[in-house]
Parts: sequence; C-alpha cells; structure tokens
Amino acid sequence: MQKQKILIVDDSEINRILLRDILEDQYEITEAENGAQAVEILAQSDTDFWFVLLDIMMPEMDGFDVLNYINKHYWNDRVVVMMISSDDSAEKINRAYSLGAFDYIGRPFDPMIVSKRIANTLALYARQNDLEKAVEEQFYEQQKNNDLMISILSHIVEFRNGESGLHIQNVKAITKLLLIQLAQVTDKYPLSKEEIDLISMASAIHDVGKISIPEEILNKPGRLTAQEFELMKTHAEIGSKMMSDLPIDQFNSPLAKISYEICRWHHERYDGCGYPDGLKGDETPIAAQVVAMADVYDALTSDRCYKKAFSHEEALRMIMEGKCGAFNPILLQCLNEVAARLKKTRPNSGWKLEAEKGRERQIKTEQAGMVGQNNQEVLSAQPEYMKLLYIDPMMNVYNRRYYKEFIQSGADVKAVALIDMDNIKQINDDYGREVGDRVLQRAAQLLSSRIRKSDYLIRYGGDEFWIGSRNITRSAFEQRLEEIRKSFEELTIEGYPQLYVTVSIGGVYGAQGPETSFDMANELLSQAQISKNKVVLRFLNDKTDDI
Repeated sequence: MQKQKILIVDDSEINRILLRDILEDQYEITEAENGAQAVEILAQSDTDFWFVLLDIMMPEMDGFDVLNYINKHYWNDRVVVMMISSDDSAEKINRAYSLGAFDYIGRPFDPMIVSKRIANTLALYARQNDLEKAVEEQFYEQQKNNDLMISILSHIVEFRNGESGLHIQNVKAITKLLLIQLAQVTDKYPLSKEEIDLISMASAIHDVGKISIPEEILNKPGRLTAQEFELMKTHAEIGSKMMSDLPIDQFNSPLAKISYEICRWHHERYDGCGYPDGLKGDETPIAAQVVAMADVYDALTSDRCYKKAFSHEEALRMIMEGKCGAFNPILLQCLNEVAARLKKTRPNSGWKLEAEKGRERQIKTEQAGMVGQNNQEVLSAQPEYMKLLYIDPMMNVYNRRYYKEFIQSGADVKAVALIDMDNIKQINDDYGREVGDRVLQRAAQLLSSRIRKSDYLIRYGGDEFWIGSRNITRSAFEQRLEEIRKSFEELTIEGYPQLYVTVSIGGVYGAQGPETSFDMANELLSQAQISKNKVVLRFLNDKTDDI
C-alpha cells in the first residue's frame, strides 16, 4: 500500500529530523525550510499532500502567511494543517484555528501523541472527503440532468421558431463569456462560478414562451404588423408564467428563479423602453441583462427568416450606438472587451464545438480567450495552485516570476513605469520591519486602485513596482503617473500619523518591447531618484492619442 505524503515545514533542521524519525515508517516525508518553499512545493505537487506539519516562526513566510495562502486559494479543500510550535499562547493558538488549522501541538511534544493525532486526523479527513465527493457527484449529476431537460425544451421552441439549432448554444456561450468578463471588471455584481454556470444554463430557455406563439407569426418573412408584434411580445410573460406555475418547491430552486427572471425580462432595456414591465437600469436583474445582450448579438449576426446576418463589426456598432435598445454601460464595456474573442469564435460551428467540450475545459477556454491577447487571461485559465507561483504572498499582486514568464517574453504593452519607494529603508529602521511591511501592503493596494483591470501591476523587487498598460493615451499615462506620485504623499498608516511616504517614478510611453522599455524606465527612475518624489518620462512618439 502506498504511503500517504506529509510535508514538514520548519526552519529548524533539528526539528525536521525529529519529526521525520517519528513519522517516516508510516508516511512518505517531504521537508521545507520555510513558508515560501512550502507554498511552492504544494503548488507543484497538486494533490499529492494531504497533511502539513507547520511551524509558526520562520523566515520569508511564517506559518500564518502559509495558512493565509492555503485559505485564500482553497487548498484547505485538500490539505490538512497541524501547527507545531513552542509558542502555545492562547493568542497564537486562536489565530491558527481561525485561519483554518485543524490541530495545534505545542513543543516539546510526545512522539506517540504526534503519531496518533496525525493518524486520527487523516482517518477523519478521509471519511469527510469521501462524503463530500459523494455529495458533489450527486450535485453534478443533477446539474447534468437539468441541462439535458432544458436543452430538450429549448430545442422544441427553436424547431417551431425556424431558427438555427445553434442559437441556444450561441446564447449560452456568449452569456458565459460576458458574465466572466463582468466578474473581472467590477464588484458591483458579485458572481460566483456556480452562479455563472446557473445563469448560462438558464439562458437556454429565454424564449420558451414562444411555444405559444403561432408559427405563421414566428416564421413570417416580412415585417410584423403592430398587432402581430404585440402578440409576439407576450412570449416574455408567458415564459415567466410557465416558471411561476411550477410547484412551489421547484419554483423556489435557484435555477427556476433565475429562469423566471430571464424569461420575463430579457427584452427589458436599460432606459426603461423595453417590455413587458418597462424596467429601468438595475431594476432588471443582471442575469436578464446579460442574456438580453447575448440574444441581441447572436440574432444580429445570424440569418433569420426576415433578414440576412450582419457582420460582427456591424452588430457591435449597432449595439454600441443603441440601435437595438439601451444596454447597461458596464455590459457594453464587457462586450467591447470580449469582441476579439467573439469575432474569432463567431462561426456557428465554433460555438457548437465549445458547448460540446467538457465542463471544466469549457470554462478554461472561455476564460483564457485568445492565447497571447492578454497574459492575465492566460494565467486565469491555470489551476488555482499554479496561480500562486505568480502572486506575491504579501502584496497579493503579480511577482517577478510572472514578469519573466509572461511579460518579458513579449507582452503587448504600450507604456511602462517603474515605481520605487524613496524611504522604505528609513521606515524599517525607525519603526521596524512590521510597519515597513504594512507600508508596502498599502502601497500595493494604492497602486491597484490606480490602474485598470487590463493593466499589469508587478512587485518587481523589495520596494519596486512595475506597471504596464496595453491601451492608454500619452496624456492619460502622464496624468496617471503624476496622480500616483501625489497619492503617495497622502498615504497614511493607522497609528503612525507622522509617517511620510514618497516615490520616484520612471516612465516610458510608446514601448519598444518589454526588455527595452524596462531598461529605459530603469534609467529614468535613476534620474528621478536623484531629487526623489519625482516623475521622469520619455515619449518615443509624438502622437497624443495613439492607442
């Protein structure tokens, strides 16, 4: 029988040897000298490790930092952590448990107690894991059945409607693409992966009410009369009534409620000029708003009995100019940002093939989009544990490894800036490294708030940050860097009102490749650091709106 794998994380070699001697007969042991090494081992080893013995006080990343990482990236779904430390104060123990530690053992410890508690914990965790897997399998089996029945029902409607059988799959795929983009660009509409899946599934029956509309109206090749159009409009209310007439226990399910919203309100418009209820703005649930946009785009770019398909470009222009009714400005932004992916995958067979792929593969493909278009999207398609290799643990921004693997190799950047904190060493000396770390964390938060979702922010060195922008005007770039410089002068740290922070910035606009622009920005940064608290820029072209 294969031994279970345990990771021992302790900066003391003596402690690691002692624990290895106790456990190596029963388990396969791997060792890490600090928290950063532990995170890298866990990330690279995927699901190999079920158990981690973790010290608290360590260099680079302490045990609490590791617990934070495990929590934030959901590794606690597959890793049990037991803390072993000589500090058994109530404060430390409570903090460990609050961060998800399964158990806590103080040193010096009894070898038999350590061995027994690990064995008991693993047995308990294995039973819990088996139970969770069984529940998860039942859930996805139910989801698969739901998807099948919805697909059958919606295809019946399409058969009567004379539309391409791919309209359902197109709307589902476009809906999911827009929802994923929406979740990335704003926190206004919190959307979990499960909610995105549910809305995408429910989008398939947006027109189920058309089952009651006469076929001569559904398939009329010419323009509908006013009376015919009024009858056609009733499909939204009919579809929602079909949902609300379900037995109460079924209608109370999330799928039925979202289906009701989509069926009734997918023809509402942001300015209140839609039907059937004339809702304005966010009175229309976001699920219905997104499906409405997906439905309009696919209808425009598809042949219908009453018209020929418009081109991708013409359809986008019509939607952006309000020719198809008013849409949420944030959704218009999302549509514009995924336009390249829509055009690339627009042939109907492309959407169909996408829909036929496995569930996880579909999500990754839609998240990644066009490889090379945006390296942030490429990274988003990676497994969660791989993403940790590219994130700075303290700042929660991209690290130098991300720069070397994704940016340096040829990212499409228009303008770059190097930002260096002028007095972080003095802050560490005067107030201590803990305060210095808080300043760096606040700096990362401030910079994150000053850039767009499409920009890159990288912690390149200890107190040095790199910003890259793909699409920005010269004047906007110059203004942004000056705003960043001024905002650091106003940066405050709670409890230290006298603390003062400034930055020096070197920026290059009209970048000629990441490596060249980095060297230029570094040279300009050196000039700025002479007088400190200064921005030094270089423009490689004279076009003020070259984007």
